[in-house]
Amino acid sequence: MKGKRILFITPPYHCGVVEVAGRWIPLTFAYLGGAVREAGFEPVIFDAMTRDSSHEEIERVIEETQPDFVATTAITSTAPDAIEVLRTAKRVNPGIITIIGGVHPTFMYREMLRESCVDYVVRGEGEETLRELLVSINDDRPLTDVRGIAYRMGHKIVATPSRPFIEDLDTLRPAWDLIEWKDYRYFVIPRSRLGAVSTSRGCSHDCTFCSQQKFWHQSWRARRPESVVQEMEHLQSRYGVNVFLITDEYPTSDRTRWESLLDLLIERDLGIYILMETRAEDILRDRDILWKYRKAGIVHIYIGVEATDQETLDLIKKDIKVETGREALHLIHEHGMITETSFILGFPHETEESIRRTLELSKHYNPDFAHYLALAPWPYADMYGELEPFIEVRDYRKYNLIDPVIKPEKMSLEEIDRAIIDCYHSFYMGKLKDIINLENDFKKRYILSSMKLIMNSSFIVDKLGTLGRIPAHVENLMRKIDRTPMTEEPGEEGFVSLASRSVVIDAPVERVFSFVAAPENWPRFISGLREIRPITTPFMKAGAVFEWSYRIRGIELQGKGEISGYERERFISLRMHSLMPIRKNIRFEERNGKTVLTVEVGYHRPGRVLSFLFNSIRKVLNIMETSAVLSRIKALCEEDLGREVRKKEIASG
Repeated sequence: MKGKRILFITPPYHCGVVEVAGRWIPLTFAYLGGAVREAGFEPVIFDAMTRDSSHEEIERVIEETQPDFVATTAITSTAPDAIEVLRTAKRVNPGIITIIGGVHPTFMYREMLRESCVDYVVRGEGEETLRELLVSINDDRPLTDVRGIAYRMGHKIVATPSRPFIEDLDTLRPAWDLIEWKDYRYFVIPRSRLGAVSTSRGCSHDCTFCSQQKFWHQSWRARRPESVVQEMEHLQSRYGVNVFLITDEYPTSDRTRWESLLDLLIERDLGIYILMETRAEDILRDRDILWKYRKAGIVHIYIGVEATDQETLDLIKKDIKVETGREALHLIHEHGMITETSFILGFPHETEESIRRTLELSKHYNPDFAHYLALAPWPYADMYGELEPFIEVRDYRKYNLIDPVIKPEKMSLEEIDRAIIDCYHSFYMGKLKDIINLENDFKKRYILSSMKLIMNSSFIVDKLGTLGRIPAHVENLMRKIDRTPMTEEPGEEGFVSLASRSVVIDAPVERVFSFVAAPENWPRFISGLREIRPITTPFMKAGAVFEWSYRIRGIELQGKGEISGYERERFISLRMHSLMPIRKNIRFEERNGKTVLTVEVGYHRPGRVLSFLFNSIRKVLNIMETSAVLSRIKALCEEDLGREVRKKEIASG
């Protein structure tokens, strides 16, 4: 008999930049799921962020899953949506016990517990704490004995003593089987499946803007290299993972251990791609073994530079010299790996001239990818007291490194916003010629694919929209990137999902499939679709081609399409070509005699999504439109089935 069920839900928060390159697995929940399973509980993961789910869909999932516990996690920018997830759980069933953890709740637990929908806060490292909390609740043991939690006792908030960190990280067993692996892709590399591994936890440095060093108390613990590589082999052989994100804040802290890990990866020769981040000084330290980085599969390294002048580096206690960052990036380039870094704008002392200097020096650093980020004042960071007088925006959703929330003494928030866009434009326009002339074909394709994703991301498009009309020079850059030839077109991973929704239809799956698979029915549930004309026969098979006519926002469109995927009573994929590189994925799942129908709408080859026309269309292909398609199919199928039932009743009658 299974134990009580805990449903882990990611907050459905989106700010654009994080999701540009891929869909990232909820690694934290895999670890927590494994921990509670060992204690006899039944874990379920619903990744609302990756699935682009609304709070209404989350409510439906909670109703269907019927959990005893609902848990979520939060950083500062996701905290409002995380709270809303727990509020939804209480609305579905007030008896559900709600739990929140993560960096922001760890330090701001009093703020969290002011919300009546929050029952418990897990503070700090969560595996042992959550497991012990669930057991104590289930067995009615004293909560005061559970270290690392906070909760209400009457009108009083109780915070138990902090829990020591787990000594041996290799004793943890992530519940990999809970991950819906098909959802996770790295868009830059065709035909990829994206996974993640944690090889260490913590960071011993004390950057004042960083949350991690406070969360881990400036400590660092590592896993054994053999254990890490065995885990990567398992994920590759069992789930087909070929791109790995190393999630560590500082995986290279111990050179001996790190080199052992590289040596094992080279020995096993897994044929994988690895993405990671580290500190600039470690790259200089490892200059003699950087060839091992690349041979082990590392293709992309993020270096936290943050600033281009020593004064700012000293202010944020970034314990490096300006020259160190420049040299580290140069060394990574020499070994054929991709470099990425970021520069923070919007400090209280910021001026137009200081931003100009940052931009020029960022070009001198010459990373493959540069991000220009707005300083976010985490309310628990060491430098919060210095920043607090300059905070103009109190909405945590804006604390995402994208939206300016701190007003410098001599600049407005709008000026910072415009400066961010101008920095992106100037940097990438200047790099385009060099990239096109790269001799390393893999690196050239990788960078161009990434640039297309960046310049056509919702982050760029939506931010430009808030500032008015897209500047001509930015449109020019986007068009140049789009026209640049590549030796290999992105495969399935070129697909960008805009919305995905599901509905339960009270009809058998074969009946729903037959209705949806009939092209004469498509105009009945796809708004704006005027006509479908099959060109090849038989029509309903993979590779079949058809002509279509569409009317949207008063614009008549025509083109060709194809059935790009087909499996009877399970899956249909439609692709529309011409001005609209749109795809609809329709999935069918039988459940207790009913049909769970899922429709996902998105587009292929994002580099072609440049015109005002498509940007207008893109806004229509949103959650409301997807939900409307599902609602129409549900109504039509249930209506037709009901009509037949009534006819049979009359005939037998």
